[in-house]
Amino acid sequence: MQAENDSYNGTMFDFGNPVLKQTVPIIAVFVISYFVVFAMCVVGNVLVCFVVLKIPRMRNVTNFFILNLSVSDLLVAVFCMPFTLVDNIIRGWPFGNVMCKLTPAVQVVSVTASVFTLVAIALDRYYAIIYPTEPKFTIKRTMYVIAGVWILAIIVAIPQVLLIQDGRFPREGDVIYLHICEEPYPYWRKAYTTVLFGLCYICPLMVIMYLYARIGYSVWIKPTPGGDKASKEAKSLAMSKKMRVIKMLVTVVILFTISWLPIHVITMINDYATLSDGRRDIIYVYIYPVAHWLIYFNSSVNPIIYGYFNQNFRVAFKTLLLTRRGVGALQADMSNANGAHTARHSRSPNPRSASRSPRPVASPMPRSPMVDTQIKSLPDVN
Repeated sequence: MQAENDSYNGTMFDFGNPVLKQTVPIIAVFVISYFVVFAMCVVGNVLVCFVVLKIPRMRNVTNFFILNLSVSDLLVAVFCMPFTLVDNIIRGWPFGNVMCKLTPAVQVVSVTASVFTLVAIALDRYYAIIYPTEPKFTIKRTMYVIAGVWILAIIVAIPQVLLIQDGRFPREGDVIYLHICEEPYPYWRKAYTTVLFGLCYICPLMVIMYLYARIGYSVWIKPTPGGDKASKEAKSLAMSKKMRVIKMLVTVVILFTISWLPIHVITMINDYATLSDGRRDIIYVYIYPVAHWLIYFNSSVNPIIYGYFNQNFRVAFKTLLLTRRGVGALQADMSNANGAHTARHSRSPNPRSASRSPRPVASPMPRSPMVDTQIKSLPDVN
């Protein structure tokens, strides 16, 4: 979440190598791992932004939330990954006081906006599926929610700007100095760490799990359209839709939990536990880089999740990556895919009106319309 750096305690430093924290082979593994995740995050989220902004059919409530999430994930990639990587492999803070305050603040803003957007997406999906007849999010209301997400994220980051500062650590009896970037007030640091843990992990996770549990239960118990009179094909299609929704919800919750838990737990342990210098060394040198990598991996796989569970994004991604025919061809391909999807459903013994537009829904990591346009009683991820 913030720049995690060496302690003031002089025993924390191995001045056998006053620059690097790890050996060269381990650093090479870290650099390659971070670079792969950085490339995945940038390419995937740029594709999401391009598809939503360029394709009119993709401009709905859920996809605007997805767009906002991709923007925050891109900020994570640009402002978090490079600086965190450097901070995790070299001793001290080489970027000066301005970047000492700016970089962690931008990190907190982008990460907090990403988490809050996941909650907004979950709420959008919840109301679209559980209360399908109630008024939905409008585009205007969605813009207000997105603006509110960023305002709250900035407010959360203000203490980071005020507390963190660039300092200088001297080694007694030597001329070696290390510039470090950290909060010099332990009690304030503990309080801020605790607030971030509750506000950016525990509360969002509880809300997301509750909403998705309700969605999953509703999807699972909802009867197949046509009841006992439905054909085997229709029942098979309905069960397939249910399983896709359930799998997506489980994927979202598991990825969010696994990706974010280590960094919060380690930060809490580092601030509250009484650790020996050796154990604290292990945390700073080896565990923090891996924990940071996990949250960046989460940002990089979000577009993959959308592409796997959402037919419209799948068609758009494939067309952009495999052809050079431009946005016009992309729109035509999406129309053809939707037309084929409609034609398949229209042959079912219990067809639904194909004239209704897709109803967007939300989720904390995947984001895609989940209510099928032809089988109105069963949510879909297409």
